[in-house]
Amino acid sequence: MFKRVALPMVALAALASQGAKAADLGGPALRGSEVIAAAPVYADQWSGFYIGGQVGLQSIRNSGSHSDRTNGPRPDGNGTLHYAFDYDYSGARVTYGLHLGYQRLFNQILFGIEADFEGPMGQIQSPWYNSDSAFGVDNQYQQRLTSQWQGSVRGRLGWVHQSTLFYLTGGFAFASFKACTVLNDCQGFNGHIVKYTSTRTGWTIGAGIEHKFSYNWSARLEYRYTNYGSRSCFADASCSINPNSSDINNRIESHAVRVGVSYLFGAPPVAVEPIVARY
Repeated sequence: MFKRVALPMVALAALASQGAKAADLGGPALRGSEVIAAAPVYADQWSGFYIGGQVGLQSIRNSGSHSDRTNGPRPDGNGTLHYAFDYDYSGARVTYGLHLGYQRLFNQILFGIEADFEGPMGQIQSPWYNSDSAFGVDNQYQQRLTSQWQGSVRGRLGWVHQSTLFYLTGGFAFASFKACTVLNDCQGFNGHIVKYTSTRTGWTIGAGIEHKFSYNWSARLEYRYTNYGSRSCFADASCSINPNSSDINNRIESHAVRVGVSYLFGAPPVAVEPIVARY
């Protein structure tokens, strides 16, 4: 009779002891069965299509040489060849535009492709140059360059730490520039001696950091170097207004720092932890 009463009481005491331990650990004393579901956890916050805008400061450098109808240098009588004048100048202008792209996150590694397009940035111009004495005249020249639009198509490779992306970017660049060489400030008959608009292609490379403020919105800071290659305008070409003038090996490159915001389309995917049942 004692055994029949003692065994159920021991079992009840053991359950009470377990409940007391749970209370001591800060957890609830469970009675019967209790089902606890984990709070939702947002998984990948980067993958998908996005669009955004950017503004920045861009320094454009234009370098080259100017000659006459020979399309080359002349000897100065001392065994040295000279162009009419060499130019190398730069100027900084504000840049602005839009970007869009698609990206995928694999663990902490991000792969993506992005295109951007930016509007006109105004004109930069060189100092005034005196023509070389080998050309036998005493003219003054100035080179001017106007950036009309530019864009790029680039890959992005990055590493994500919590809500921040550190990335490299690079790819194909294109732009439209209007270049001209001015003689004696366009006074008299001569005016512009070389004037042409050309679409230039080249390459660009850079790096940046992007931070998420919510699933949809992020902000970025980016630096890029771009090289648009060289172009020549010879004296017998249509770009040379004066058949006695030519622009040789005109080279354009730029450095730019941009800040921007991006909007990632869609809603965040939700990963729910398995439901835990306690007894």
